[in-house]
Amino acid sequence: MAAITSTGLGSGLQINDIVTAIIDAEKVPAQGKIDSDAVKATEQISAFGSINSALSTFKDSYKDLSKTSSYSAVNISSSDESVLTATAGLGAQTGVYDIEVKEKAQAQSLATSAFSSPNDSMGTGTMTIRFGSYEAGTFAVNANTTIQNITIDSSNNTLSTFRDAINADDSNGVSASIINDGSGYRLVMTSDNTGEEYAMEITVSDDDADDTDNTSGISRLIYNDTNKNMTQSVEAKDAEIVMNGLTITRNSNDIDSVVTGVTIKLLDTKPGENIRLNINKDTSTVENEIRAFVDNYNALTVQLNEFSKVDSSNGETGVLVGDATVRSIENQLRNLLNNRLEHLPGSIKSFANLGIFTNRDGTLEINESNSALPKFSEVIKDNIADVADFFTATGSSTDSQVNFVSSNSLTKPGTYDVEVTQLATKGALTGLLVNNLDVSSANENDTFKVRIDGILSNDIVIANKLYDSVADLATELQSKINSDSTLLDKGVSVIVTEDAGKLKIESSAYGSTSSVSFNEVDTNFLAHLGIDVQQGTTGINVEGKIDGVEAFADGQFLLSESGNSSGIKLEITGGPLGDRGSVSFSEGTTVLMNDLLLSMIDTQITNASGDVNSSSVENAPPSTLIDSKTDSLYKKLEQLDRQDADLKLKMDAYEARLYKQFNAMDSAVAALNGTMGSLTSMLDQLPGYTNEK
Repeated sequence: MAAITSTGLGSGLQINDIVTAIIDAEKVPAQGKIDSDAVKATEQISAFGSINSALSTFKDSYKDLSKTSSYSAVNISSSDESVLTATAGLGAQTGVYDIEVKEKAQAQSLATSAFSSPNDSMGTGTMTIRFGSYEAGTFAVNANTTIQNITIDSSNNTLSTFRDAINADDSNGVSASIINDGSGYRLVMTSDNTGEEYAMEITVSDDDADDTDNTSGISRLIYNDTNKNMTQSVEAKDAEIVMNGLTITRNSNDIDSVVTGVTIKLLDTKPGENIRLNINKDTSTVENEIRAFVDNYNALTVQLNEFSKVDSSNGETGVLVGDATVRSIENQLRNLLNNRLEHLPGSIKSFANLGIFTNRDGTLEINESNSALPKFSEVIKDNIADVADFFTATGSSTDSQVNFVSSNSLTKPGTYDVEVTQLATKGALTGLLVNNLDVSSANENDTFKVRIDGILSNDIVIANKLYDSVADLATELQSKINSDSTLLDKGVSVIVTEDAGKLKIESSAYGSTSSVSFNEVDTNFLAHLGIDVQQGTTGINVEGKIDGVEAFADGQFLLSESGNSSGIKLEITGGPLGDRGSVSFSEGTTVLMNDLLLSMIDTQITNASGDVNSSSVENAPPSTLIDSKTDSLYKKLEQLDRQDADLKLKMDAYEARLYKQFNAMDSAVAALNGTMGSLTSMLDQLPGYTNEK
């Protein structure tokens, strides 16, 4: 308020008090309403911040219920955990299994002869490592492995530097160490993989021109079916177990393809003794998570009720009583919880089917006592698969060779017909009959280049020898092609098989980008083995319809791009042409709840400047329910600030006018008083005038 005052001397009035009273009579009610509205808006912003936090906490509380793995929990016990244990994955099969562990899988280890120091030089040249098995003393290459060519030069030609170089490269399939056994230092090379088919064959091209001697150079590192300059310290072995009377061998001590969804881990052997493995369903984790879901929802509901309460006993009301946004949050949550998901295939289509019911105050109650209604714990125990469908988004197919891969946010729940009009194929090349398996070094025609899926290889050289069969040659060809560094980098590979005496080379990929061609072939080499410079047939994509509409095709995959099925991706692995049944997609409760909560929660509500997600802000995300509400409250505070400033200006101007008017009046009264005094004095001086007092 401006510092304007009046003495009131002329009129004798208390002008300051009068003006203050007049101003207060108009200002105080208006100022009180502004202040009251500002306090209320601030309290409401704080309340919506609390609600926003409670919604976020609730959303985070049920995230594990959206994972299908949560519903596959089992209890596993082993009668001897020093011999074997097990872990469970998705769809673990329950049961009781008696297992005898006869052999553990081993990785082959090879040791050099003794050196006097870890710094001794081994020589220089090139080492080649292939992986396979030794059958009756003859090495057979594992076509599913890649060949390792390791250059040994001045940078890595001592025991220690070679060891370090080997261990620094995770892709070479081996590891190295140095052991002093009392007689000297030995370099030990160990295959990274266990099993008989991962034994090492080591050959060298020694710079000292002698590739087989055991006295000098890197030839001291060779180990193959004809020369064994290294000593085998550990033999490559497969694991062997007997489960419920059936003998099973694997190349690993982690056996994951015997009991569905279960990986058995072998820790030791115990021939002649059975270890009992019990696998039982465990629904306690899911039960606890659903109970936590109910508890967190109830905490949210209690908070909403507190903010919108009306207490008739004392007239107390919540800060958000009657607020439309709070009612909207409550109604939307209640509607979702009372919704039935009719599209689900199982018996659990609602929370009521789970044994969870809504009370009058909006909170949830888990039924365990009323026998006329579903009992929660019994439903969870007896219908875990249907419970999983209720909470998670699921896709299924009626055809075992039509795999539901994925969906997206555009996909609507429902069942959709599938029609396949063409199956996908791989790019392939088949040669002529092979009539000469002799690829000896004397022929000097063992080099070629291939282009796989559009990627051109480097020069590829196959081993110079007389092959035992076309299948033996096919194994060598596949191993060499798949070991090419360029093809490896691009992630392309081939499968080579014998086809009625011919070599057949197929790309590992399906579809229109899949192709095989031989671009360069040495004279007489592959030509007399049935293959020359030539182009094979290009693969084709699968073709078909989803929900009656032609789908986008890529290799073996069909993708729906329109309608309610939009976003459904299927893998067609085989089967006949024509009608292939149907696929179904179901939105789980957690998906629906997430979508609802994301439309409510304001991720930037703590920003005191107010509007941060509004469409008025460039590149900002869309406004949510609480964001819109808090934005409006922040704008109301801004309006109240302007009203407060306007009121102050208005009252200052009004006060100035009042003082001006009262001061003018005071001056007029003073002038009149002066005039009256003069007239009185003049009257007193008039002759014959008597002033009666």
